[in-house]
Amino acid sequence: MFAIQKVELKDLAQFREMVKAYWQELMPKSNVVNDPERWEAYFQEEFTWAGGNNHPHWAIAGDEWVGFMTFEVAGDGKKATINNFYVAPEKRRHGHGRAMVRWLFTHFDALGVEQIDLNVRRDNPAALAFWQAQGFGIAGYRLRQYRDPKTGTAFAGALSSDF
Repeated sequence: MFAIQKVELKDLAQFREMVKAYWQELMPKSNVVNDPERWEAYFQEEFTWAGGNNHPHWAIAGDEWVGFMTFEVAGDGKKATINNFYVAPEKRRHGHGRAMVRWLFTHFDALGVEQIDLNVRRDNPAALAFWQAQGFGIAGYRLRQYRDPKTGTAFAGALSSDF
């Protein structure tokens, strides 16, 4: 049996462990991953426990948490953004990601959402292929530069994992 349900505060320790694995996979060299104070600040900023937007939802297969997701719906209700989407590596290629997306589509359709946005990192071709298989297409390119304001120079790369 597959289900989606909100992460409850009583499950916060287990959720933090899954987020840690997600962030280590996504951005292993980032200060967010490697500095406990920054990790905690980013965690508090990224996840909301009151209200609907950005409240994490577990993906559950049988009696196991296999992943999680967060999303937000814009004030007018016509646009949604998937902010975090993660399936544990050992649970991938079993249909859990597709089931999560189907749940999201059903949820968003019931709300009248007409546009769904998400970001995929350029160093994650598997995620890009997954989302394209779910019917998403590239709608634009977001360019980024990390800078050292003290020296006025740019760091090499546009992702925190580049340096």
